[in-house]
Amino acid sequence: MRAPLVALALLTACAGAAPVPVVPQAPPPDPVTWQGTITYEARRPTPRGASQARTRHPARFVRVQMKDATGAVLGETFADELGRFALEADRNAAHALVVVASLDHDGHVLDVARDGGGTRPHEIAVPVPDPNVPVELNVTDEHVGAGALHILDMLLLGVQRVKEWTGETLPPFFSYWDRGVTTNWSFYFGARGELRGRTRYGIELLGGEPNRQTTTDTDEHDAMIVLHELGHFVMDVLSSDSSHGGSHPRGALIDPGLAWEEGRATWFATMVLRSPHYQDTIGIEPMGSLRVDHDLERGDRNDVRGMGSESSVGEVLWDLADGADGVPDADQDPVALGPAAVLRAMMELGGQPGSFPALPTFLRHLVKRELVPTSAMTELLARGGHAPTLLPENDRSPWPIDVRLPGSASAKIDGVTDPAPSGGPNRPSNGIDAVHTYRVEITEPGWLAATLTIFGTGRASDRSDLDLELRDIRSELLDRSAGEQPVESVAHAVEPGFYVIYVRDGGNGNRAGYELKVERR
Repeated sequence: MRAPLVALALLTACAGAAPVPVVPQAPPPDPVTWQGTITYEARRPTPRGASQARTRHPARFVRVQMKDATGAVLGETFADELGRFALEADRNAAHALVVVASLDHDGHVLDVARDGGGTRPHEIAVPVPDPNVPVELNVTDEHVGAGALHILDMLLLGVQRVKEWTGETLPPFFSYWDRGVTTNWSFYFGARGELRGRTRYGIELLGGEPNRQTTTDTDEHDAMIVLHELGHFVMDVLSSDSSHGGSHPRGALIDPGLAWEEGRATWFATMVLRSPHYQDTIGIEPMGSLRVDHDLERGDRNDVRGMGSESSVGEVLWDLADGADGVPDADQDPVALGPAAVLRAMMELGGQPGSFPALPTFLRHLVKRELVPTSAMTELLARGGHAPTLLPENDRSPWPIDVRLPGSASAKIDGVTDPAPSGGPNRPSNGIDAVHTYRVEITEPGWLAATLTIFGTGRASDRSDLDLELRDIRSELLDRSAGEQPVESVAHAVEPGFYVIYVRDGGNGNRAGYELKVERR
């Protein structure tokens, strides 16, 4: 016991001075190993919302930490595929066992965070267990951490499938989600910062109204929704992006690029789970309901059809892939490519110069590459109730329209007529009749300029308000003109490559003819 003797000597030497406090000595480290299993509860979709019944799942490869009273990490490990862990730390300093909604496995770096920057992953902390007794920690659905662990596991399953199908390890990714936080919509927000020198991507998922999990829309139990949003990330990183965004209600023909991106994200989710039943719950039974209940195999014959139909995209892609790799095929359609072949074909098409696909572009690509015979593709479309025009007769796709420079195009925007000229209700914000898309190629650096002359006043009060947008081939906005005048114009310095020009309804329902002129300056 040398320390007390040193303290006593100091006190003796300082006779007459103020007493020197004796600092209690921390007990020596006592390293021990905690072992156990971590599970969490999830609910499944039912016609009246997420199920009352809960299923218990292993927290696969989740991060496990032991922390001291200050929050410092004393030891860290990761669970295995069955949620089992072994963690060594100092018993005398241990204050809490913490399960973190985070993992780093086989190159996959994933988190479920409580903030939009992805810096605060969800944590489930429990008092230090007895190291002599195996830990059996089950995170029940009453704890927000159960939802975070379910989202994390769905993200892991999705990226694992991608690696299985393509050999690609995707960049770091996180989901921003918490109960009672996001109440409008779940969405993919793209790149957000870096992690370990790599671009990090993310999504935001619905958390429902505060303290109203049983009656409002919260997506932690909706595996299909989590995987749909992850699907946008997969396509963005590995393929292409043809969507300018916006909401996409069922029953309306929307911009074909938006329909393509939304439909194939839905297809991705169904392929990961190997089920055609795409469902989105609101609330918990018996107080809840289904926002979406779409069987991609059976098809939704009450929905609109065509290249602007999100449902058509999902159903056709399902029929192209089913019948292989464990994906069931109930209608025995003549094509069985499997999800790996379909995703690789999307990657191949996305790598072509100027790729800005819609459903017809992809179907033509499959036929041209001799992955699907024309006769089989025609039969597949007929069985699903889809128009044969979804398969173009040649490489000239019906969307977008190519314009040579200098060049011009004339047409009419109609976001007023209901039903819309192409069928279904009108959709001023992004309907197929309300948004026209043109693609141009630039061969030398310079300025790309577009001028839109509206055949009318250009005012919303006269329902002739049209807008003009210039985007790159990845749908990133470069310039926009959205006034209320008869002439709108955009211009931007560009490098060689392909660019996209949108002529759009001003947003509140407009109907007007126009002439578009495009030139390089």
